[in-house]
Amino acid sequence: MSAVRSALFTGGAHASKVLMGFILLKVMAVYLGPEGVGKLGHLMSVVSVLTILSGGGIINALVKYCSEYHQTPRKLLRFISAAVTYALLFSLLVCIAGIVLSRPLSLFVFGVDDYQSIIILLAIAQLALAFANVVFGVTNGLRVTHVFAYSQILGNVLAVPLLWFCISRYLEYGAGVSIVLASSLCALPALYFYRRSPFWGRIRLFKIDGLSFRQLFAYTTMLVVSTLAFPLVEITVRSMLISQVGYHDAGIWQAAIRFSAAYLGFFTMFLAFYFVPRISPEQDSTVVVKMTLRHLYLVQAIFVLGAGTLYLGRTFFIKLIFSEEFSPLADLIIYQLLGDFFKISAYVIGFIAVAKAATKLYIIAEVLQGGLFLLGAWLMSRAQVGVESVMQAYVVTYILYFVICLIGLRVYMRKQR
Repeated sequence: MSAVRSALFTGGAHASKVLMGFILLKVMAVYLGPEGVGKLGHLMSVVSVLTILSGGGIINALVKYCSEYHQTPRKLLRFISAAVTYALLFSLLVCIAGIVLSRPLSLFVFGVDDYQSIIILLAIAQLALAFANVVFGVTNGLRVTHVFAYSQILGNVLAVPLLWFCISRYLEYGAGVSIVLASSLCALPALYFYRRSPFWGRIRLFKIDGLSFRQLFAYTTMLVVSTLAFPLVEITVRSMLISQVGYHDAGIWQAAIRFSAAYLGFFTMFLAFYFVPRISPEQDSTVVVKMTLRHLYLVQAIFVLGAGTLYLGRTFFIKLIFSEEFSPLADLIIYQLLGDFFKISAYVIGFIAVAKAATKLYIIAEVLQGGLFLLGAWLMSRAQVGVESVMQAYVVTYILYFVICLIGLRVYMRKQR
């Protein structure tokens, strides 16, 4: 029953995020076209990174250790106080760096320095994201899953009129502002839930706990590599596409990425907030492997049903979510769906490393998949220039990566015996 309830809350939260994301893409597609979407692709990648990384990227650490410490209140409160201090210090450093480096960052993200104000706004907004991530990590670790769900839903509802107003009136600049602000609105309901929690007024800021900081830093290291490695690869590949065939193909690929992120996010959230807290305290490797395989088959079955529906109705969905200009995506979406099937299958196995804080293994895995995709995209683009070769490279990358993960799971079983 708890699994069903958790899945429903996660599904509701992600459904609202997907809907908001689709509305954002639809409005951008109508007002800006594929070229505009392509130009803002880098900013979307940066915001996606900061959404996870704000506050040090410790949300998975909070889920893990809060689930382990929930029966020892003093230890739990000490850890949460250390986590809040850690997140605040990390986000302040990012904020200062973002403001100081706003000009070169604007040149990197937009290609011009006219959008420094958006970079500064993003640097400030990630403080709110850091706070929200701490609240969501603690509550999901304690299995109070409705806090995350309600906060995401309300934040996304507030974001819709904001993004429509900004994009319709201020076009590309307004789209940049709305992308930044929409991601941080969930902090408002998160603050409401924090004020009603037993932790209100009990958190001791700047209480340095060496053990907790080391535990948190391990997850920061994992997530820094995770959130930077693949988005940086995406930026590199997108730049390659732009130089080879222009912004149009880059916009088509960006649409495929956003389309993919919409449904993959449900699975990753479910695994992080439901799967990890259950295998984290488990010491019996046989039980861990059985739970992993059970979740793997469940995720694969759900994905096949959803992907089949998306593929059969691809023309309708692409026109609904984007516009007629994005119709070439209908012939290419099969590559994205196939790649995503193997990607999320590999991620189920990969979450064992998250649950067990296996930092080195996690980093190797993240660098490996990014390197495979970059190499594959470069090799295939030499034979065929354009977005199709990039999407074919994506499929090959995750077939190989899934096979490697299966081999890794088998090695894990043997070592634990």
